[in-house]
Amino acid sequence: MTNEQIVCEIRNGYSVTDYMQLLYENNLPLIKKFIKPFAAYEPMEDLLQEAYFGLWEAVQHYETSENVRFMTYAEYWVKQSVQRYLEKCGSTVRIPSHTRQRIGRYKKTVQELEQELGRVPTDNEIADKMRVSVKLLPELKIRMQGVASLDTLLADDNSLTFADTIQADFSLEDETIDKIVCRTL
Repeated sequence: MTNEQIVCEIRNGYSVTDYMQLLYENNLPLIKKFIKPFAAYEPMEDLLQEAYFGLWEAVQHYETSENVRFMTYAEYWVKQSVQRYLEKCGSTVRIPSHTRQRIGRYKKTVQELEQELGRVPTDNEIADKMRVSVKLLPELKIRMQGVASLDTLLADDNSLTFADTIQADFSLEDETIDKIVCRTL
């Protein structure tokens, strides 16, 4: 059964779950190829789940009369679904898509330069290859770092956490309320 025939069966309401599973499994290698560029940001299992939703959207919008193969059409929907997932839920701190793309370019550039040079490249070499300002790299490096919990242990004897290093008299809530009150007066 071709992808196009499976899509017709799904759209006609015949064994939708079974046919969606068949469509997904038959095209899994191609789906993995579509989402491979995004694998650096989230676990592959999460991306594959989101790709399934993109495949479902492609089934809903596909027009057989256009003489376009289904998976060619579905590529757009799968990638879009994964990209939206990454932008909305991919990390604790939302990173704009253009910055996320720069981070991907940065990682790829560093990897290529390490292979070419046989050593860790300098920031100037990275910036030259990426054709960006050297001043942009520290921002990208900061964005690439993960978020640390306030309960992260800083001492080997478990006596000091990250939260212990924050100034005790700091009150974000009080300061925020004071700023709001000052603006309304």
